[in-house]
Amino acid sequence: MAKARLFGGPWTRKRISQFLMRALLPTAIVACFLAVQYHDPLERMRLRDFAFDWLHKVHPGAYVEDVPVRVVAIDDKSLETLGQWPWPRTVLAQIIDQLKAFGARVVVLDLILAESDRTSPNVVKQFWPENAQLDALLQTFPSHDDILAAVFSQSRVVTGIQAFNSDTHRPLPERKAHIAVEGGDIVSWVRSWSDGTGNYPPLVGSAMGAGIITTAPDHDGILRSMPLVSALGDEHVLYPSLALEALRVYLGSSDLLAKFASPQKAGWLQQPGIEGIQVGGAAYLPTSPEARVWLHMRPKSNDRYVSAIDILEGKVEPRRIRDHIVVIGATSVGLGDAVRTPLGELVPGVEGHVQLIEQMLTNGYLLRPAWENAFVTGLILTYALAMALMLAYFRPVWSVVLVCAGVVGLLGFSIWLFSSQYLLFDPLYPALGLVALFLSLFVPGYLRTEREQRWIKTAFSRYVSPNRVKYLQENPETLVLGGEYRECSFVMTDLAGFTSMMERYEPAMLSSLLNEYLNSMIEVAFAHEGTLDRIVGDAVAVMFSAPVIQSDHAARAVRCALAMDKFANAFSQSQQARGVPFGRTRIGVNTGNVMVGNFGGKVMLDYRALGDAINTAARLETINGQLGTRMCISESTVSQIENFRGRPGGRLVLKGKTVPITVYEPLTEEEDASERVAQYRSAYALMDAESPEAGDAFKLLATQYPDDPLVVYHAKRFEAGDTGSLVVMSRK
Repeated sequence: MAKARLFGGPWTRKRISQFLMRALLPTAIVACFLAVQYHDPLERMRLRDFAFDWLHKVHPGAYVEDVPVRVVAIDDKSLETLGQWPWPRTVLAQIIDQLKAFGARVVVLDLILAESDRTSPNVVKQFWPENAQLDALLQTFPSHDDILAAVFSQSRVVTGIQAFNSDTHRPLPERKAHIAVEGGDIVSWVRSWSDGTGNYPPLVGSAMGAGIITTAPDHDGILRSMPLVSALGDEHVLYPSLALEALRVYLGSSDLLAKFASPQKAGWLQQPGIEGIQVGGAAYLPTSPEARVWLHMRPKSNDRYVSAIDILEGKVEPRRIRDHIVVIGATSVGLGDAVRTPLGELVPGVEGHVQLIEQMLTNGYLLRPAWENAFVTGLILTYALAMALMLAYFRPVWSVVLVCAGVVGLLGFSIWLFSSQYLLFDPLYPALGLVALFLSLFVPGYLRTEREQRWIKTAFSRYVSPNRVKYLQENPETLVLGGEYRECSFVMTDLAGFTSMMERYEPAMLSSLLNEYLNSMIEVAFAHEGTLDRIVGDAVAVMFSAPVIQSDHAARAVRCALAMDKFANAFSQSQQARGVPFGRTRIGVNTGNVMVGNFGGKVMLDYRALGDAINTAARLETINGQLGTRMCISESTVSQIENFRGRPGGRLVLKGKTVPITVYEPLTEEEDASERVAQYRSAYALMDAESPEAGDAFKLLATQYPDDPLVVYHAKRFEAGDTGSLVVMSRK
């Protein structure tokens, strides 16, 4: 029995549950973290991409003028001079000839010239087939494609191949460089395309190289890496990228070798996949396992570019071209070749090829360290143990310090690796792991306290409008006795005939019905950002412009009153259809200066408004019973509303008052434009002017519209001998 009490008592069960809560949740977090790291889902890839972009913005690459790479831009300036693209092949031939004369070492075409030149003489003569003299003349001129091909054969030119996916099975473009593989089959690792198209065959035949120009940005359209090798067609033939082919021709190599580490041979600190590309005996290019190179993007530099027209006109210094790799590509926005970089720039597509070539020439390779996963795993486990010990033996603030230090340390460590070691270390995923661990250890206790506070807030919000709760939370200094004078608008409602219903129906049914009614009325008030001032029985008082100032409080009050009336009228009709004689709701609206603030004492504090404006709103609600209306709005409210739709009810001297106020009945747009209301306004104008014809006008209207309460009210006044629009109210 003692043993049972020792291990089965409530105190022990509570301690065990708390221990399990504190231990199981962090353990589950660590397990999930390691599982995500192992499976590497798309979400983590996107997180790495975000970190990649962030690191670039912290430490972007810098353009180096000495790197022998230049871009000949097909820009707006060139298009304005030479005409629309594509230009005749003779123009390209002249550009390449000029580049050769300037001493360019390799010319790279980031272009696809897939068909024969439409401006060649042999094409033009087809438009005049019966002109023998013209045909003979045109036959004396060489084809523009032959001219360009001849220029290709006299220079070191690399052409482009466009890779894409399609259902066609066309012959693959000619390949200039063979890619050997060492260590295994790499086809499943590289990017594959089902189809591709190259340049016009005679041109390709005269070129020294051909590479894929397709950049393949990431899922979000940002260019972060470039493939050095891709596979084309059903047979997965390996092709080099345009940049790799440019480097091969530049170095004078003929062979490319892809080195592969199979999953069986890769160790704990070595990733399986492609290790790198050997360019003859001149260079070795380390890559990602997918044969991609991460770009250390540099901001677009105009120093890298020269205009094509400037080349043709000889306006470029030869030193800027001599011994350079020169890439000819489109930069005009109208040609549509643009990509987004991690720096947030929209740059010409040729920029990706150029920056990749520059990286390969300077050996500036970004690599993901093979030890990253092992390091992160050890870090998470170490922090889990450290935070558990700190929360058990130290104040929670020290665990917060530990987490913050860990996150800052990860960010700083990743920046250092990126800027000095050219290593891509993702700090965001382990940082999220540290934060998740901290929350799993710290939050359970905090949640218990938060639940209690949330319960208090929920209970308090049942009585106080949400805007007041939010205001008091954001401005706790306002919770003081006293108040301030402020102009506010008030909506007062009362349910007619509810007292008599209490004598006929069960209290339980009436309380349920009343709660449903009041709850909906308060929801309407809150929807218009009103503040519940009080509920007295079946009466509701709502104020506007307190505690939060609302410049349009008068208009809000009227819109709220109309919405309340619409609901109350529909609710009453629905209950009457059930056989319950639910009365109609009377509404009064008034605007005036009141004192608002917290009133009460140390034991109880109540935020409310005090002043005559509230009493006037209550009087207006009551007056509806005498006028026969459902809503009555004071002139002080109407005067602040543009394009108010309504009709005057009279100049009323309220009980206990000496100064009359004009009251109005609000109308819908349809009612306001009706003939009935127009006739009423005419009759009211006569009454307001104390015309002898006013009585006959209202008598006639009462005959035409016997269901109009205001018409009937004034007609009876005239029958009783009253004149004019001034009415002294005898009842409150």
